[in-house]
Amino acid sequence: MIRKVRSSYLFLLASFLSTCINAQSITDSLEQKTYKELQETFYNQLESNIIKAKKTAEVYLNRAKNNQDTLRIAYAYEFHTNLTSSENGIRYYDSIIAITKNNPTKRYPAHSYFRKAQHYLYEKRDIKKTLYNLSEARKQATDNDNIDLLYRTDYLIGIVKSEHLGEKENAISIFKKCATYYAKEIKYAHKFRYLSTLHVTAETYIGLKKYDSATYYNTKGYLKSSKSEDAYEIQMKSYFTLCEGINKYQLKEYPTAIDSINIALPEIIALEDKSNTIDSYFYLGQSYYHLAEEDKAISYLKKTDSILETLNSIPQYKHVKTYEYLKNYYKKKKDIQNQNKYLDKLNSILDSYINDKIYISTKVKEDYDVPVLLDEQRAVINKLNNTNNKYITSISLLIILLLILGSLLYYFYHKKQKYRLRFEQLMTEQKSKMEATNTKKETNHIDQNKKPLDIPEKHIKHILHRLEEFENEKGFLVNGISAQSMADIMETNVKYLSKVINFYKDKTFTNYLNELRITFALSELKENPTLRKYTIKAIAEEMGYNSSETFSNAFYKQVGIKPSYFINQIRKAETVNQ
Repeated sequence: MIRKVRSSYLFLLASFLSTCINAQSITDSLEQKTYKELQETFYNQLESNIIKAKKTAEVYLNRAKNNQDTLRIAYAYEFHTNLTSSENGIRYYDSIIAITKNNPTKRYPAHSYFRKAQHYLYEKRDIKKTLYNLSEARKQATDNDNIDLLYRTDYLIGIVKSEHLGEKENAISIFKKCATYYAKEIKYAHKFRYLSTLHVTAETYIGLKKYDSATYYNTKGYLKSSKSEDAYEIQMKSYFTLCEGINKYQLKEYPTAIDSINIALPEIIALEDKSNTIDSYFYLGQSYYHLAEEDKAISYLKKTDSILETLNSIPQYKHVKTYEYLKNYYKKKKDIQNQNKYLDKLNSILDSYINDKIYISTKVKEDYDVPVLLDEQRAVINKLNNTNNKYITSISLLIILLLILGSLLYYFYHKKQKYRLRFEQLMTEQKSKMEATNTKKETNHIDQNKKPLDIPEKHIKHILHRLEEFENEKGFLVNGISAQSMADIMETNVKYLSKVINFYKDKTFTNYLNELRITFALSELKENPTLRKYTIKAIAEEMGYNSSETFSNAFYKQVGIKPSYFINQIRKAETVNQ
């Protein structure tokens, strides 16, 4: 028995030393590279191995900090924006601005202001912050002779003027100036940007009701992209096709509009372009509406609504019509529930636009009589209440409400007590449980009743070694990792990987990944006060989850309480101890 224990100990020690030596070897190898070689290595790894890319970025950043090289620290921060969510990436851009603002270069801080503007425009639709960052980017680009970034900034200013401020004629002038610059194709990227500029010019001409001009630019862009052999430029054919379909809708050529949009739509969906997918569904819905094919129209408008609901910002103004159509459709059908649902969405969005206090708020007042819509909603709600009152009496309702209230109070009190006890257990038992988990992980305990794996021994050892590296290097924090991507990183196949995890870790791949992430989250939330200030969504992203709901469910399943409650209790404990 003693020999077995010694053998296991020696094996674990050898594995540990091997991992340390391997990790040190990788670090030493990176340390030998120049800054330029590290940069090339990082971008090569970014497409194939996120974990290695992160290590390379860290080596680059540490060296730059040790050398007090401000410019290369800025480069390193920009590397890190590729390794996190766009929301967290803003913090890195702010850091770049902070360290370069008083000693600017051609690239910084202008480029960081520009990236922030893109984030606020396309992901948040926050026009005030977009314009502020564009103004700063333009000033820095001008002062530091960054001509290329100056045109990119002007292009984005044109987008804001066209789509959000109603200054379409001004936007056209900006786009034409940008098109002239990009047509020279001084750089490779200019080819694609030239086509993009032709596309937004056509879109803006549609807004100005100059449909012949829109067709001219759509045709020009389509022909140029058709002649190209570059994949990105070829994709633009679909955008010009979609734009011309929208142009045909404005000309009331609805069958032609439908044909064009349907040709473009598969490619737009494949590119996961939400904005133009919304446009496609919206104009298909409107086209069928005008062709009196109401069922098809409503089907596409519901699809429009379903994607709009996934946005983290209010929709473009033109898409507000979606809710007007849906509200009127259900009003005609005497479906009060759905009528109220879409009426509520319509009023909520209009209210958001009015509060923005920009051009669009004036447009809302011109296009919609908001007080009348609010009166309509009150009438609908009253009708709903009257309908409900036919089935229950006031006394019965009161009794039911009291019973529900009592049940809820008891439920929440019981739940609160249960959560409190669970929290106290976690705070006292977490360390011993983590040690027990580590012991179990290190010994790779196997149920003797299980049948041996039908995998070669060398493959098993290889996978176990890579799993240990994966855990030590916190590879489980990478967002979007799957069994397939992990198998690719470990240079094995999914079948072998899943079998080894099931056999040696005694859990499925998903449970294994969740357990690592939640155990790490518990430790970090307990020890790291900065992390506790994050939103649940931001914490979820830090832990490798795509949504706060998935993270919360995994946390509750493993821990027995919600992460928000866990954080609040830690804060209360800190306040008491102060």
